[in-house]
Amino acid sequence: MPYHKRTATKLEDYRVMRKKGAALAKSVFTLTILTFLLTATLFAGADGIVEPENDFYNQHRDECVYLGRSFVNAKYNSVSIKNEPDAHDDIGIIKNGETVYLEYSCLFDGAYWGMSQYRYNGWVKIDQLLVLYDYVAFEEDHFDEFYEYNGAYDELRNAGAAIAWPWPGSGIPLFTIESIDTEHFKALHVYMDDAGREWGFVPYYYGNGNIWVCLNDPLNRDTLATNPAPQPAVWETETFHYDIALYKNVQKSKSSMLIIIIIMVAALVAGTAILIKVFWTPQKTKPGGKGDD
Repeated sequence: MPYHKRTATKLEDYRVMRKKGAALAKSVFTLTILTFLLTATLFAGADGIVEPENDFYNQHRDECVYLGRSFVNAKYNSVSIKNEPDAHDDIGIIKNGETVYLEYSCLFDGAYWGMSQYRYNGWVKIDQLLVLYDYVAFEEDHFDEFYEYNGAYDELRNAGAAIAWPWPGSGIPLFTIESIDTEHFKALHVYMDDAGREWGFVPYYYGNGNIWVCLNDPLNRDTLATNPAPQPAVWETETFHYDIALYKNVQKSKSSMLIIIIIMVAALVAGTAILIKVFWTPQKTKPGGKGDD
């Protein structure tokens, strides 16, 4: 084959290989993105619960229960925070009057310990603290008065926004939820106060969790504090509240999703091998090495 024809053939083969390479890269990229999205789904908690990086937690994960409540040191000059329960050295202290948010509780050696993830990433003995009144305490006090909401969120739809409250009658507005989409908004249960107002508990809505909304007067900031927070109280072990149920459901879904991710990773590897075989097979040289002249 003349030189110029052989050169043209090589250029054409080069173009074909580039196209095949681009197709291969695109296919591998698509499989990688799918795997990444599934992995992100696995580690994104439905209510924003993020598991801590803590050695004791990792070793006792099955014994830890999501807590998500604020406590105050109202009894001692200081309360020790430790890297793990019953550790000898302290990694920090909670001064008298200071509050701390505990994400998890764990029964260890006959005592309950709470983990503060964002302050010291350590553990504190819960019986040395008092728990602040919150949506969990309100739930415990009024659970028998809750009922299912059968309305259509008309007032909420008309207002287009709503003020979030820690619990009905608290008198403490938290923030305003803008541009509410009532198609995706759902109150888990409803409470009616003495004035006949219906309050809906929202465990999660677009990044906001464990809040109450007044369904028939959603933007009224002047709601009276008919149920102000009492003094901090001794914490009692919660056998059930909605955060715990949601956390357990998330854990179950993570186990199922892990299996799916393993399958997707295997598919990514197998798919890459198949694509290489299909799209990247080198051109075979005819016997003699030079081809036809």
